[in-house]
Amino acid sequence: MITVDDVVRFPLSAAHFAQCVANAQTVAAHLVDRPDLHARDDLERFIHLLMGEVAERMVLEWLRAQGKAVRSTVDKAAQRPDGGHDLVLRATDGRELFCSVKSSLSYKLTLEQILATCKLATKASELRDVNIQVYFWLTLNPDAAASRVTVPALRQSALLGWFAKGDLRDFAPYRHEKRQAPAPTLRTARPMQSLLAYLV
Repeated sequence: MITVDDVVRFPLSAAHFAQCVANAQTVAAHLVDRPDLHARDDLERFIHLLMGEVAERMVLEWLRAQGKAVRSTVDKAAQRPDGGHDLVLRATDGRELFCSVKSSLSYKLTLEQILATCKLATKASELRDVNIQVYFWLTLNPDAAASRVTVPALRQSALLGWFAKGDLRDFAPYRHEKRQAPAPTLRTARPMQSLLAYLV
C-alpha cells in the first residue's frame, strides 16, 4: 500500500523534454489509435502521446539516477505497433525484465484521491514484468494563494508506484472506455523505491 509520501517527483531537463516533444511528433505522424479507445482528434492525440513520452523518460532517467541498468526499447520511427513494453530492466539474477510505463491525467482529483480511486491504466493483455503508473493532475480551483493548472504540467506529475505482473489478476470494465482495467486501486501499488531492490 502506498501513500502520497511514496510517490516520486522527477524533473526532466530541458534537453530531455525537447527529445520527448520530438518523439511525440515522430510517433504522431503514423500512429493509428487502438479500436478500444475513444475517438481522439489530432490535438488530444498529441497531448496523450507527449504525456506518454514524458512519463517514459521520467522513469528512465529516475532509474538511471539510481544507478540502475535501463534502456528504452521503442523505435519511435517504426510504422508498426511496439512490443508492448517501453523499457528493459536488468534483474539482480541477470534476467531481462520488460517494463510498461502508463501515463494518465486527472482533471479533478488530488494526488491523494488519485491513489484512492484510480487504477493502473492497462488491461490484462498489456501486463509486463514491471508495470509503472505515472500521473499528471490539474488544479482547476486552487486555494487563493495558488495558480490554476489547466493543462498537463511537469510540476504536477509523479511516478506513483509499480505492480509486478502477478499482482493484478482481477479486471473489470473501465468507465467511459471499451476496455477493462484492474480492479485494485493505485493505493495497492508497490512503492517505486522498492523496485530498486530487484534491479542492478
